Amino acid sequence: MEKSKSFFMTREKHLDHMVRVVPFIVLCYAIQCYVIYQMAPDEFSTLGLTVLGGFLAFMVGAFIIYDLKHKVEFQADGVSISFLGSHKLISYEDIWSVEIKDPGENFSTMVMTGQDQKHTFYFVDDAEKIKKWIEEKKQDQLLEAA
Repeated sequence: MEKSKSFFMTREKHLDHMVRVVPFIVLCYAIQCYVIYQMAPDEFSTLGLTVLGGFLAFMVGAFIIYDLKHKVEFQADGVSISFLGSHKLISYEDIWSVEIKDPGENFSTMVMTGQDQKHTFYFVDDAEKIKKWIEEKKQDQLLEAA
């Protein structure tokens, strides 16, 4: 992460994790469906399992859409955030603090607190490096202002 260039926040480690975990979750769901249908093969169990399967598919799809469509770019003048048509630019001087929820993990939750609101980013790769980069940019902006 060079100081002069912009870069995007990535979530590839979370997507890799999903590729490993989702087949196991679907297999467990299929086994549950089989057991429940063997115990109570009526219309209610079929409808209930279909609804639960739909929610499971929706949850996995929502994670994938978030990972692929939530773009966060760290530019020279601030943080550019876009998601499904909305766009926002946050200046580094407006960021008061950056908190990493699970330091040392493959992917983590990062919370940026500013004077008017908090921004939470889920499944962030290399969150500690991003936090350090933001702090360096804040220092650079303070030195330029002085």
